[in-house]
Amino acid sequence: MKKILAVFDGLKFSDSTLQYAVKMGIQHNAMITGVFLEDMTYSSRGIYQLYSEKEYAVDNVKHLVEEDRHERDAAVDRFENACKDASIAYMVHRDKQLAVRDLLKESRYADLLLLDASESMNRYTEESPTHFVREILEGTRCPVLLLPRHFTDIRRVFWLHDGSPVSIYAFKMFNYLLPVLNVLPMEIITAHFPGREEETVNSVLFKELVSLHTPHAGFISLIGQPDVEIPLFLRKQDKESLLILGAYQRNVFSMLFKPSMADVLVREHQWPLFIAHNK
Repeated sequence: MKKILAVFDGLKFSDSTLQYAVKMGIQHNAMITGVFLEDMTYSSRGIYQLYSEKEYAVDNVKHLVEEDRHERDAAVDRFENACKDASIAYMVHRDKQLAVRDLLKESRYADLLLLDASESMNRYTEESPTHFVREILEGTRCPVLLLPRHFTDIRRVFWLHDGSPVSIYAFKMFNYLLPVLNVLPMEIITAHFPGREEETVNSVLFKELVSLHTPHAGFISLIGQPDVEIPLFLRKQDKESLLILGAYQRNVFSMLFKPSMADVLVREHQWPLFIAHNK
């Protein structure tokens, strides 16, 4: 892996994204590109409200724009200083048009995208996954590592396997891009209703793939409704874990994982989620 995008909102800087970016830059000797989305439609306060409430509205708007510029500049400085202190290669892209469009374009030319699961690119508080996060996950052209609010070292990996092609694709991309992490303890989780065990887990081809990439992997088979049993199981596990998921498209993660489970995993902000699809 050579190029990692670390996505930042300069007006609501994510410490978690910075810490994960620096750690992964060191681990994988990769270039970290700090993408600072400075959407022209987004400010820290409502400009129209300033116009309606203040006598000298134009001066107040100018002052707000200047304050936001200083805050965004400070966020870039913070990113650059962290990279310099860690002695990792970095670049800065300040995208000043429409945040979603600019970031999706950037993703075409990157190996991995790091994004805080609570990122919204507006001044309002939204429940995760936010509208912005959903749009990025649906349209990205590279795998995404969706991050929790607080940084923690990754010491274990869970692959949520449903037997679909996109699930296998996510597993392969994880191994290709993050070789430092694929040596960690890994558990392959499946869930099924009684009497409907997933056949692909027992197939020769599946076992060959797993044995070549992660011969140390263990298997966990849960009985019951997947979008209920998998989150219940994960909540009892060590939070220093990363989850591998298949495709994230509108209202579905994959053919098996229902949106209710996907939303729970994102909303809880407990684990980094490695998400990849081959659209």
